[in-house]
Amino acid sequence: MKKIILAINLILLSGVVSYAQNYINGRAVRFGFKVDPVFANSFRPQENDINRTGSGFGVNYGLMTDILFSDGRGAFATGVEVAHGSSKLEYKTSNRGLYAAQAEGATQNYKLRLQYLQIPFSVKLKTNQHSGFRFWGQFGTYLGALLKSRMDYSYGNVSETNVNVMKNTNKVNMGLLVGAGGEYQLAEKTDLFFGLGLENGFTDITSNRSWNDGKVALNRWALRLGVFF
Repeated sequence: MKKIILAINLILLSGVVSYAQNYINGRAVRFGFKVDPVFANSFRPQENDINRTGSGFGVNYGLMTDILFSDGRGAFATGVEVAHGSSKLEYKTSNRGLYAAQAEGATQNYKLRLQYLQIPFSVKLKTNQHSGFRFWGQFGTYLGALLKSRMDYSYGNVSETNVNVMKNTNKVNMGLLVGAGGEYQLAEKTDLFFGLGLENGFTDITSNRSWNDGKVALNRWALRLGVFF
């Protein structure tokens, strides 16, 4: 799956470069900034003895770039952003877990808080503009590099908070990116951007040799809010 995602990234990136060379001198490249409230931020365990017991909230923020198709009804969409992930996990088997892998006979509870530097690669298709409004749909992928990883855990009478687990967390996160929404033209070259997006992770975010934790992926639902210039 990782090879497929990397191939998609390369194909979309080559398209971005090609269109940038052809249209950079017109207003075929739009830049903007965004703030995305993440209202459902959760881990997706792949094992039967692991439960997700909570979903975290957060805010992603960053810069957006749309490299427009020649007809203006589509674009290669990319940019750079700081993205957050937070959720809770419960392990019911004493010989399985994250930080404390040998919790004798006790249920283990964990809360991971992750931060990534993330680059999306996607194709965005748009409707014609009507009364200043137009609608868009988006499909693609993203690639994230881990910036920070902290964890709280407890089992039995043992607990600890804000543990640095950077070395125990997968440094790369990739997945599927889909979204839909609209734009409203505020001025000749200023557009309000809004919508809803899903990031469906494919990568095991806790993959390492220290934790007997099974595969855990990261999913996020977020509002898309921003302005293009």
